[in-house]
Amino acid sequence: MFARRLLLVALLAGGAACAQQTAIPSSGTTSGTPVRVRKNPDIISTQELRDPTIAGVDAMTAIRQLRPAFFRNRGPQSFSNATAGQVQVSQDYGPLQSVTALSAVDTRSLVEVRYLNANDAQNRFGINANGGPVIVVMTTMSAK
Repeated sequence: MFARRLLLVALLAGGAACAQQTAIPSSGTTSGTPVRVRKNPDIISTQELRDPTIAGVDAMTAIRQLRPAFFRNRGPQSFSNATAGQVQVSQDYGPLQSVTALSAVDTRSLVEVRYLNANDAQNRFGINANGGPVIVVMTTMSAK
């Protein structure tokens, strides 16, 4: 009987210790230990863009490495408009451009990169979004 209670207490203590170790703080460091940051699947933060392995490349390469899902096309929505449903790019919520425009943007000039799904892109850019997603590259925070 005593052995069962001792085993139960040991299992509970072990479970509590494991639960504390797997918790992910939101940001910063704790006593010199690096902390994992929760990544938003639709936003590439400044912190991620400042990673030394990313900082020296163009925006197209950086986004492909950090969030390859940003470039997935839904495919043409009609036979008459072959570009409908394709990913487009906007710099600071300006006019929409082809994704090839990202090759000319240096990652060091970026503050944030946002992915807008087709519905959000349609709400923000109207019919210019062509029913496809939009990648918004932010070079200033005031353009939100």
